[in-house]
Amino acid sequence: MVTRRESPRPSRARERGATLFVVVLAITLLTGIGLYTVHSSALLARAAGNERQAQQTAYLAELGALATLSELASNPAVYVPAALQGTDDCRMNQGLNTTSVLPAPCFEKSSNTFVLAGSAQLFAADSFGMKEASAATYPITGHFLAETTDVAPALGPVAGMDATTRNAFRYYQAKITTIAQLQPQAASTACVQDVMQVAGQHMTRAHILLGPVPGQ
Repeated sequence: MVTRRESPRPSRARERGATLFVVVLAITLLTGIGLYTVHSSALLARAAGNERQAQQTAYLAELGALATLSELASNPAVYVPAALQGTDDCRMNQGLNTTSVLPAPCFEKSSNTFVLAGSAQLFAADSFGMKEASAATYPITGHFLAETTDVAPALGPVAGMDATTRNAFRYYQAKITTIAQLQPQAASTACVQDVMQVAGQHMTRAHILLGPVPGQ
């Protein structure tokens, strides 16, 4: 009788340990890739939102300059004396040395003081973004401040000016600086804990001619 002898099987304990390590490593890599993808998507969404708010603020500043120019063109004879005698505390005049000279005149006009034809509103309720269905107010609000400074008689003749009666009308040169801001609805003038006061700010400046104003 012949006895069949079976060869001993090799131990697979080391192979099972190596397989477990590879599986854990693959899961870790996939988890890291997933977290990186989610983080990148969040950063892209935030960057898109910041770019949209920056464009909104730039357009708001441009609107403020155009609205001020429109009001100037409609009644320069009233606006020029107000700008020449204005005593508003303008940001553009801050830092000037007034020890030997009088404070520079300045005239301010904010977005809530513009009176439109037909009692129309300068901003619509959804001008700066939509609101949640459950929210009572819109999350973002906007406003601008137009400052007229450096008002002085225009140098030289102005195109279209009557050359025969130059003293009949006068023209003035000035600077209009518009400061536009987007703010969260919950923001206020006082410091509020955990509430951002300004979401975006943009400034634009225009060099303009004011007139014609009746001469003296």
